[in-house]
Amino acid sequence: MLLYLQICQSCLPVKDKSLPDDTACMSLQTALQNAGFTARVVSAPCLGVCSAPTSITLQAEKCASYIFKNIDLKADQADIIATCRLYVNSKKGWIEDARECGRLRHLLHAKIPDI
Repeated sequence: MLLYLQICQSCLPVKDKSLPDDTACMSLQTALQNAGFTARVVSAPCLGVCSAPTSITLQAEKCASYIFKNIDLKADQADIIATCRLYVNSKKGWIEDARECGRLRHLLHAKIPDI
């Protein structure tokens, strides 16, 4: 399954960005590949969660979509990988029990069923 993740940091003040957009995308993509996932990680222009940056999406074809807010791209990397593992192993990306997602389960902004 090809995973699509978008990272939105557009509302952070420049001084608060821990990583430039391209570096953040490459770092997360490398971590996901090292964990055995096929993933495409890109920078998003805006995810509409401006009051709670940094935000990421998790999507795959014919699967549910997720938006997480207030992500720390470095500190939450293991939880992002754990969430991707649950996502891939669930029916159509619908995660029923999010305890294994770690901190991300508390950062969920939107969960959108597949169509």
